[in-house]
Amino acid sequence: MAKLKRKLADLPIREALLRITLTGTLVASVMIMVFLFVWNALLNLWAINFLASDNWRFLGFSAQTVGVFALFGGAILGSFLILALVMRKTAAVFYNIKLASSLKQLNHGVEQIQNQSLDFELHSPNHDELGDLTRSFDEMRQALQAALQQSWQLLEDQKEVNAAFSHDLRTPLTVLQGDVEMLTSSQNENNTEALVQDMQRQLQRVTDFVSLMSKITSLQAAPIEKDDCTPEQFSALIHDEASHLSADLPVNLKLADQRKTKASFKLATSAVLEVLDNQLNNAQKFAKSTIDLSVVLTTHDLQVTVTNDGPQLSKVELANVRVPFFSQQKAGHHLGVGMYICKVICQTHGGDFTVRNVPGGVTTTARFSLE
Repeated sequence: MAKLKRKLADLPIREALLRITLTGTLVASVMIMVFLFVWNALLNLWAINFLASDNWRFLGFSAQTVGVFALFGGAILGSFLILALVMRKTAAVFYNIKLASSLKQLNHGVEQIQNQSLDFELHSPNHDELGDLTRSFDEMRQALQAALQQSWQLLEDQKEVNAAFSHDLRTPLTVLQGDVEMLTSSQNENNTEALVQDMQRQLQRVTDFVSLMSKITSLQAAPIEKDDCTPEQFSALIHDEASHLSADLPVNLKLADQRKTKASFKLATSAVLEVLDNQLNNAQKFAKSTIDLSVVLTTHDLQVTVTNDGPQLSKVELANVRVPFFSQQKAGHHLGVGMYICKVICQTHGGDFTVRNVPGGVTTTARFSLE
């Protein structure tokens, strides 16, 4: 019986309905035939005992008339009752096998979403249209949950950016305020030129901050545009980007295509080159003698790994290296945003960005999803 239910559960709804209805009809027909046979036998026994007398009458009707009415009326009423009961049971079986489980799951999903909860899973044992609908509903839930989590993460990142921006902006503004007070002070006679130069430097720092904030905001809101790219074109782009480093710091490039077919693929090449540029520039600042660049294409993603043989990062640096504007030594235009930009770009393009210590240096890995 369980095997039969499993087979019906996997059939399309229309075919399962036809089979269950046909089975119910056959069962009803057999039961009606048995009933008619039994009913006819009972009437014959009744006729032998009560209808033998010609003087027997019921409500003015003769025994023969009562017998005919009883035979046909009982047969029709009994057959209809049997058919109704069997069809009712057939409908219940069809509902329990084909509809109940999937509808219960879908109703549960709707209730959870109405309660603003996406922390649930939907499972349907059936492989029919409703089962596929249930699984599609669960996939939609997962996509919605991922989108909401990404939006929440972007908001949290934006809060971090704003907090870091406000903190770091106080320093040049404080210096500018002090310089203005010195310029307007009657005691200042010989340091005007030095104060003006210092003010220019601080204004440049503020300009750099504003420019970086605009870039980060545009990265988070930028639409994802993927281009068709062949392995040859992609290889040429990577070689060209790696060649921009100074000649006295060699880059050991390894490019591997692990896909079964070497067909073209869709990739946001501008985003990849932006991240790679940040990775290489960061590695160039700390590398002692060499930089290793590994690019791996798989069926589902692209992984770009850059390793330098410079000093390893401390625990504090590892914990904060992707935090916006973090830097152990802030100098010039180095404001600690390169790794944060890499993280934002990778997450926006369905991947991730990691920084970790390795024996003899530090490695950064960027991952992008492929289509």
